[in-house]
Amino acid sequence: MNVRRGVVIGAVALAVVGMSFPCLSFGSDQLRANDIIQQTCVQCHRLEGQPDSRFNLKAPDLIWAGSKYQRSWLIRWLTGKEAPLYAKGYRWDLTEVPSKHPMVTEAEANALADYFAQHNKDPRVTVGAFDLSKVTKFEAAFGGMAYKAHACLGCHIIEENGKFIGGPQSASLVAAGQRYDQDWLFRFGLNPQDFTPHSGEFLADATEPQLRAVIGFLMGQGVKDFKYYEPWTSQEFAMASVDRGKVIYKEYCSQCHGATGKGDGPAASGLAPKPAIHANIPFAKLPPEYLYNVINHGGPAVGKSANMPYWNLTIGQQGVADVIAYLKTTFKGVPDMAAAQRGGEGGVCMQPRQVVQAPEEFLTKTNPLPVSAGTTQAGKELFLKTAQPVACVMCHGEKGDGKGIMGAALAPPPRNFTCGAMMHEIPDGQLFWIIKNGSPGTGMMAFAGLPDEQVWQLIHYVRSLAK
Repeated sequence: MNVRRGVVIGAVALAVVGMSFPCLSFGSDQLRANDIIQQTCVQCHRLEGQPDSRFNLKAPDLIWAGSKYQRSWLIRWLTGKEAPLYAKGYRWDLTEVPSKHPMVTEAEANALADYFAQHNKDPRVTVGAFDLSKVTKFEAAFGGMAYKAHACLGCHIIEENGKFIGGPQSASLVAAGQRYDQDWLFRFGLNPQDFTPHSGEFLADATEPQLRAVIGFLMGQGVKDFKYYEPWTSQEFAMASVDRGKVIYKEYCSQCHGATGKGDGPAASGLAPKPAIHANIPFAKLPPEYLYNVINHGGPAVGKSANMPYWNLTIGQQGVADVIAYLKTTFKGVPDMAAAQRGGEGGVCMQPRQVVQAPEEFLTKTNPLPVSAGTTQAGKELFLKTAQPVACVMCHGEKGDGKGIMGAALAPPPRNFTCGAMMHEIPDGQLFWIIKNGSPGTGMMAFAGLPDEQVWQLIHYVRSLAK
């Protein structure tokens, strides 16, 4: 059962207050740390007591510092190697500029970190509650969308495509993955008001899986080469059974895709777009990430039809692995892609079809990027390799003629971009809108996550294919 929880919104960082530490020398690191805390830290921070409103505090509580921060970040912060976390100060009602936080020596910072770890643990935090090693790329991307959908962007800054976006009212989350302990951040997200009540923290109407996705997204912020979990390399896939997959396919998949994968299941007659023709797809050649995501998370997860359900809760991870094993073993595709496409339309030049016209503000757009070898090459790289959720080549083919290995499964078939007569009639803005939003009634998926610049690069490349 999914339980509705709060998504992290509130203040989650050390304060920036102006003071300097005296030069201290103690025989014991713990005594040194305690002296620094008593002489200076407690002037602004609380290290004990009950949660209180930000408006009654001078700086964030350090009651939970031993559970809250990653040690390496804490030491960098205390030694002055980290930027201010509050662009407008912790008490934004009193100031709109950050103050400089005091600095200590490396040895003193280590002593303080040891002190917090020993004396300032949060008993509410369950160690291991959030498994960072199981965060998938899809989950992090979904968490980014949930982060925006639940208004987190209104108060917190994040980094997206090399740009800083969001409200500067609360703690910056640009490098959250370097700063916070994932178990503490998860507990904070369950109810931010448990930590700083009546301070503007927002309790979001989100399920726990959504919260976990948001935490996964945040823990990737500022972490270069974040290692995402790949479920298709898990033990369930090593133990996958074609026989079990065959049973699952009959019980669930055949309702739409048909008993033999021809897209003629009993539900197909009432669906638009029509279910994919599995018999025409060489499943062993599909990217494992795409295949896993479309089955586990459903059509919308990869920009395709919402008629394709998310099966993860129904058949579980082992069931997903089993049905993928069955698909790869059973369906090998067809030798002649063009002949396999319905209506004999695949690869032909003019492809009449009913499409949704982009809104007027898009139809008037023209490609803002100048035509150049570099721009076209960037578009080619996206088309052939890197576009997500799946490279365009998989449906449209290496030549852009609509004869990709997934194209034979679609009705109507993919566009033939080599057809100059047709491509000249499609405005740049229409292409942009279709790439971003997909094309209802066809197999064209939405590439909503592609930055605008990459979409325009793709359009330059696609137009270069027209003859």
